[in-house]
Amino acid sequence: MARRVQRSRIKPTFSTVMGKDLSSWNFVIFLTLAFVLLVVIVASMKGIALDMRSRAGLSCPNPLAAFNGTLPKASECTGEWKLANDARGCQVFLCQPK
Repeated sequence: MARRVQRSRIKPTFSTVMGKDLSSWNFVIFLTLAFVLLVVIVASMKGIALDMRSRAGLSCPNPLAAFNGTLPKASECTGEWKLANDARGCQVFLCQPK
């Protein structure tokens, strides 16, 4: 009778199983981390453009700043108040006579 030779299978170790499992996820992990980094950079850069414009004197002031944060009173103008753009493109309240 022929003797059957049993081939012993090599038991996979924890490190080889973990390595094969993670190697298939490397690209997904990379994309996730890249997206998180992009979100963090965009969130931190959000205020820089406004800050640079204000330092250069190019930012528009609040149109209500001239009236202490409230709408202008109708009694202060003989015509009517209009919200219009000035020469720099900023919004300002203008008194236009009737």
